[in-house]
Amino acid sequence: MNEVSSSGFVSPADYSAEWRDITLLKQRTHTLVYTATRYGRRFVLKANSPEDEQLTDYRLQQEREFQLGIQLVHPNIAATYSLEQIDGVGRCIVQEWIDGITLGDWLLTNPSCAARERVLEQLMDALEYVHGLQLVHHDLKGDNILVTRNGTNAKLIDFGLAALDSTLSPTENDPRTDIDALCRLFHIRGNYPTVKALRQALNRRKTLLKLIPVFLSFVLFIVAVIFFYLAWNERYMEKLRYDEMVALIDQQMALERAEGMQLITTPDSFEIGNATDMIAYQAYMAQYTNIRKHYWSIRDSIMQTYDESDPLREQFFIMWTHREMEMDNELYPQLTDKLKK
Repeated sequence: MNEVSSSGFVSPADYSAEWRDITLLKQRTHTLVYTATRYGRRFVLKANSPEDEQLTDYRLQQEREFQLGIQLVHPNIAATYSLEQIDGVGRCIVQEWIDGITLGDWLLTNPSCAARERVLEQLMDALEYVHGLQLVHHDLKGDNILVTRNGTNAKLIDFGLAALDSTLSPTENDPRTDIDALCRLFHIRGNYPTVKALRQALNRRKTLLKLIPVFLSFVLFIVAVIFFYLAWNERYMEKLRYDEMVALIDQQMALERAEGMQLITTPDSFEIGNATDMIAYQAYMAQYTNIRKHYWSIRDSIMQTYDESDPLREQFFIMWTHREMEMDNELYPQLTDKLKK
């Protein structure tokens, strides 16, 4: 059944009740499979081999396969039409001709995910229907599933080993035999007691797969928020430390300026040329220098609180020095005004 169809348009002369163009498709140990045309349609003829045709066991098996097949009416199962005696072939089961390729060959063509899902869904529908009739296929494999060329539809064939629950033990006739075989064909992991359980598992998996992009988007959003917060927090902490540094410098400069102004506001004045006044003026200026040295020691102590690699250490020193220069430009002229000619 895995041969490529050579059927084409049929001329009116071919609309005959006689079997025409009987061609052997494949030969198995106990069966022969032919293709033939009648009424302008192509059919499959499944006959026992000449050696087995008159054997009672094989004839009964053929009758039983026909009786099972004629019950099955489903769009994804090859139809069985009749059991007939055909000249040159013998007694045959007449079945639907499927213009397609085996599932195994079809899977080798790397079909799309959508096509694979559609074929799998059709096969699950077919098995659910079969199991609902208390039947088990028992020989579900790539060669016994055809995929049509014109619509990518699946068709189950060859129910020769199918059995009713009443004919075999429950263990031997377990529907899981078919389900496990289907899972192997489509590389589906897990054990499923029914087709319904398999379908539910696949639907859950599909739902999870749909949720993965949403979940990843959410995770990426959370990560972005975290990075934004960390970056913002780092800049905020840097600004906070900078503002604290500026406030500390302003505080120390205010104290130093207050001590300098207190020194300037003393009523003393010094006459240039007077040796005593000049000695007193030098002592006066030494007080201002001592004030400066005192705050330099405070500056150095504060600088030790910053790590050598911390950019604030250098910024602190530069800003402190700049503020001192501004204060000197304000106070130093007032100190020199104490000198009188």
